[in-house]
Amino acid sequence: MKKNRIILLFITLIFVLSFAFGVFAKEGGPPYTVGLSNGPFTHSWRVQMIESIQQEFELYKEQGLADKLIIQNAGPDVNTQIAQIRNLIASDVDLLLINPNSSTALNPVMEEAQEAGITVVVYDMPIDNEKVLDVFMNQDWWMAPLTEWFCEKLGGKGNIVYISGIADQPGNIERDVSAEKVLAKYPDIKLLAKANGNWDQAAAQQVMSDLLASFPQIDGVLTQDGMTLGIIRAFEAAGREIPVVTGETQIAFIKKWKEMKDAVDFDTVGIVNPPGYVNNALGIGLRLLQGKKLKDEVLVNGHIIYTKPNLIVDNNNIDEIYDQYKDWADSYYVNSWYSQEELDTLFE
Repeated sequence: MKKNRIILLFITLIFVLSFAFGVFAKEGGPPYTVGLSNGPFTHSWRVQMIESIQQEFELYKEQGLADKLIIQNAGPDVNTQIAQIRNLIASDVDLLLINPNSSTALNPVMEEAQEAGITVVVYDMPIDNEKVLDVFMNQDWWMAPLTEWFCEKLGGKGNIVYISGIADQPGNIERDVSAEKVLAKYPDIKLLAKANGNWDQAAAQQVMSDLLASFPQIDGVLTQDGMTLGIIRAFEAAGREIPVVTGETQIAFIKKWKEMKDAVDFDTVGIVNPPGYVNNALGIGLRLLQGKKLKDEVLVNGHIIYTKPNLIVDNNNIDEIYDQYKDWADSYYVNSWYSQEELDTLFE
């Protein structure tokens, strides 16, 4: 009897995980309706992310795989996102893509979606839910090399400030942890202050201005996406020498970087975090709906697909990157996503 219960439990677990990941083809087949639940939308990275999925969605429409894309932008509020996800469930979407505001608070509503027969794929942020497929860039792979470069550029010593992203966002928390681990290896680097610039140029400029008023000696500024240009402008406005600062790949900063490199031999590094990686989640989800099965080796802990940074920009290639993106809008980022062939390699 006990043996039968164990077998039944095992079969049930396999069924639940298979259903959650969409291993079984959707009854009725394509075209599929896709819902996207996004959090903050004021940041230009998120705006470009939405534009990227709208662009790629047209490809799947032409192939007859998808017919409708419903997008909900919740802002940073978790309860608003939960309510909007319930609206998407009520809209009978087949695939639900979620960029979550919390690593845990959405678990019950994601379970509601799965119970309704919806394939759920989380992207861009880590979550604490083994029953949901999570496709995101390993933020340690992104933040650690950036921080290592920064510490080495400082010669392993100096007074620094760290301007982080949006507090409590899962991806930002991962980056903070990664930065702290690297900084711990350099005891002669003193962290004067940490502040949140919210991945926003204007906010970062204001935060940096406040820090400059508080600290007469800042040898370096460690930061993330969307903020380096604002930080540099704060130093320029204060008449202070620009210290060691980590770069980024927003086009406005790419242009400033090129200008400063040519004028004063400015040196930095930026790691691409492409907004278009949302399309990796879209392509994976649509393949799951068709009954395709992910290879075991692409899954970490049974439910995570890590996407790697595909480009590091430094003084060796900044001229090439500038030439490629100089006509893009300043608010955009260097962008890319997996090709159809690259997505196919993830599946059996």
